[in-house]
Amino acid sequence: MTDLLSIILAAGKGTRMKSDKIKVLHPVAGKAIIKHVLNTLDGLNSKIVNVIGHQKEKVKAELEDLDKWDLNYVIQSEQLGTGHAVKQAEDYIAGHEGPVLILYGDTPLLRKETIAEFVKDHQQNNFDLTIMTAFFDDPEGYGRIVKDQAGNLTAIVEEKDADPEIKKIKEINSGVNCIDSELLQDFLANMDNDNAQQEYYLTDIIEFAINKNKKINTYTVQDSDEIIGINSRKQQAEAEQILRERIIDQHLTNGVTIIDPNTTFIDAEVEIEQDVTIYPFNYLEGKTKVAKNTVINQNCKLKNAVIGENVEILANTIIKESEVGDGTNVGPFAYLRPGSIVEDNCKIGDFVELKKTTVKSGAKVPHLCYAGDAEIGERTNIGAGTIFANYDGENKFQTKVGKDVFIGSDSILIAPLTIGDQAKTAAGSVVTKDVNSGDIVMGVPARIYKSKKQED
Repeated sequence: MTDLLSIILAAGKGTRMKSDKIKVLHPVAGKAIIKHVLNTLDGLNSKIVNVIGHQKEKVKAELEDLDKWDLNYVIQSEQLGTGHAVKQAEDYIAGHEGPVLILYGDTPLLRKETIAEFVKDHQQNNFDLTIMTAFFDDPEGYGRIVKDQAGNLTAIVEEKDADPEIKKIKEINSGVNCIDSELLQDFLANMDNDNAQQEYYLTDIIEFAINKNKKINTYTVQDSDEIIGINSRKQQAEAEQILRERIIDQHLTNGVTIIDPNTTFIDAEVEIEQDVTIYPFNYLEGKTKVAKNTVINQNCKLKNAVIGENVEILANTIIKESEVGDGTNVGPFAYLRPGSIVEDNCKIGDFVELKKTTVKSGAKVPHLCYAGDAEIGERTNIGAGTIFANYDGENKFQTKVGKDVFIGSDSILIAPLTIGDQAKTAAGSVVTKDVNSGDIVMGVPARIYKSKKQED
């Protein structure tokens, strides 16, 4: 049985985002906002219920890869307020005994350490209701925390319902609550929509709990940035900057050298080992992994790339959904398209483009080459200007080049094609037929000359 039931409110459209995409699916530091919220529950023994509505199937699809979570969904077809949203999960609440954590799906800056301490404080002190608050110099737009002279919480008043005196209050409601399941069930059965918006507010539970003589507490988060909600593109950009600064700080702490943090952009799920050096104007995106002692020079973009140890990636290189082995040099101006694998101690030089190509250990593709749907064997050298012609206008075909092969400059290899070990092509050859091991290919169209060993 889980210790905690967590409910994430993610049904709203977010009209101020001015987008066809609902706001919880917008990315911050390379990851959908709602995924950041889910990450705050890491380490907690919790069942999770996502309250979804707009674009519900897209939300489910976005979270499909989070199989480590106990994810459940309920639908809020009409958005009639936060209390109404929570009510959609009442079957789960009825089946749970203990605290219910309620989060908003648009708060990507919350730290999991903060949530863990918040829940711990609620449980250890046997509170019936705990509200997370923060102090803002400019609290406009947030519900205000109203307390009596003794400092006891008496109400949360939404901005639209607040009078001028209440609007002066700096302490605001974060929207994060921890509520005893029995109290929450009782409230949901009795709440009303007697307010300016005619919505069912979850914040009305304060008055309800006071009337029931319940034990109420406020938990003030020290870093007010954590509870910033995303309602506009401007707020999204602000959250992006804050989160990226945190990510950079973490990598610096872990022993990564980042020459200019202000011009280095690293997504939330990127993994970098110690003694990696990153020069300015680099983008490391998605689930990229970079092993130790690698150097990434300026103006590179790595997306879902796996980079080995002691690699040097030279300037203006793009690597997408590909792997680079230990001791390999790539670039400058190289482009590794999805599905490419470059093994250990290789050289992929300037203006080389690879697509679904495997380059075996020790091979060299030094410059000015396109290789698509190819396999290049160990220690093979591909001359400048070589083209692997893999497409006939309708279908893609594969080229296999064996080990210790020498491909002369400006060769054109027309797939489907197999070139055996230790074969050679002369400069400018157009190869349309398979080449046996040790053979030499010359001319246009190419003629094949048998090796002396084969002639004997």
